[in-house]
Amino acid sequence: MKTRGRKYYTLLDDKTLTQLAQRGENPAFDALLGRYRSSIQRYLLSLINNPDAAEDILQDTFIKVYTSIHQYRGEASFKSWLFVIARNSWKNYLRSHQYQTLIYQVEDVYELDIADEQSPENMLMQQQQSKLLRTAINALPARQHTTLSLRINRQLSFTRIADAMQCSLSTAKANHYTGVKTVERMMAA
Repeated sequence: MKTRGRKYYTLLDDKTLTQLAQRGENPAFDALLGRYRSSIQRYLLSLINNPDAAEDILQDTFIKVYTSIHQYRGEASFKSWLFVIARNSWKNYLRSHQYQTLIYQVEDVYELDIADEQSPENMLMQQQQSKLLRTAINALPARQHTTLSLRINRQLSFTRIADAMQCSLSTAKANHYTGVKTVERMMAA
């Protein structure tokens, strides 16, 4: 294997880089991920609004890409494939951190259309939907807003939310459920 400079890899297109990465050239793999790191990071931040969690998901995404690069067949662009893996890593993170009740509502807002995911119109639509979701959550009554914020941003269990808000467990769950349903109605309007 020839030793090439970093600049050489940055000049190559995605198809060539993926082929080199599949042959074991780590600098090609690094160039690919470096090319899309900030886009993936922004996307994940728009989904979870927690920089530490977004970084964890980003690292998980890159590990999955590294271990499965040989399975990439080029049927979709590398960028599309990467975004699908990032979305799936985000879903897995939510499931593993007890976000199950919220994942279905948020999933509808952030579903990727693989065919045109990177078009400026689609990125603008995602940003608008993200802003609409945050606006809807901020418009909730105080107890519902606090419950959703603690659940989403702080990843607290309902027991810990109940303790923090000095209410019963059933009240914390009811505030969360009502808040999610209210946000759903606001998003549908």
